Amino acid sequence: MMSTKLTYDNRIRIGRYSSRNISKFGKIGMIIYLLANR
Repeated sequence: MMSTKLTYDNRIRIGRYSSRNISKFGKIGMIIYLLANR
């Protein structure tokens, strides 16, 4: 689905950007990661 692809792309961007802010986006990244792999 389009939403899944957009979520995946956003997860990559957020993953790179949140390398410093892992404390903030860590949980969100995990949730998105789990949802993307459903």
